[in-house]
Amino acid sequence: MMAVNSTELMWGPGFIGFIIATVLYGTAFGQYLFYVRWFPQDSRKLKLFITMTFCLETIHEYLLIGIYWYILISCHRTSIECTAQLPWQVLLAVLMAYWIIFAVQCFYVHRVWIITGQNRFIMGIVCALATASFVCGMILSGLIFNTRRPEDLFHTKWSQLASFASALCDAVTTGTVWWFLRPARTDNIRSRSRSYLNELLRVFIQMGLFSFLVATTLAVLYQFQEDLVGRFYTAAPGAVIGNSYINSMLAVLNARKSVRERERSARNALELPTIPTIH
Repeated sequence: MMAVNSTELMWGPGFIGFIIATVLYGTAFGQYLFYVRWFPQDSRKLKLFITMTFCLETIHEYLLIGIYWYILISCHRTSIECTAQLPWQVLLAVLMAYWIIFAVQCFYVHRVWIITGQNRFIMGIVCALATASFVCGMILSGLIFNTRRPEDLFHTKWSQLASFASALCDAVTTGTVWWFLRPARTDNIRSRSRSYLNELLRVFIQMGLFSFLVATTLAVLYQFQEDLVGRFYTAAPGAVIGNSYINSMLAVLNARKSVRERERSARNALELPTIPTIH
């Protein structure tokens, strides 16, 4: 029993995820400052949405710090029961993570709505998957709020269902964007604009793949929890998943600057006057 409830076994994988999440938060902070600096012309609604989502991620990072302060400092050399019950920071961190995921997926839903020309069928699929992930996450949050048992966080089916729905939503979103912006559909667009779209498409796919892989890892690890060690591996991607989504969204938004500058440089290079030959 002592081995099952040991601090290293229960919180070690999560602590590794926390370190990665902290690095990703620093990246998100830099990306947010970049966005505020270079895109003041964006609509107020979009800027408010980005700021709200980043504030949620800041609260999430603060809660992660609070979790491991409690586990590693406050509970150090005390009774094993201190680490056997989930601290309140875990409850709010899980809640914040699913709100962040849902917010970013709503951002992508709006982009898909525009790119597909308001295709209601595709929109219905993406919205259903995003909503399913969010609802499962809220059920999980309510469950661990009532019990505060690590078993409910690490082994319940709701976390697995939420991760699977998130991964599937990312796959459908990324695949839809690729299908509607692939070169075969944009050959009628002039070359410079097509290059602009292809660059944005590349960034969108890479960022969608990033969040998809984290969500898939979380869902897959739930299938390998029979042994003692594997029971807590899901805490590592669980700590990272919220940061992966907000970094994905900010990267897609900020990619507009480098792509536009590259297009502007190419246009200026073509318009440079030639030096006349001196006889």
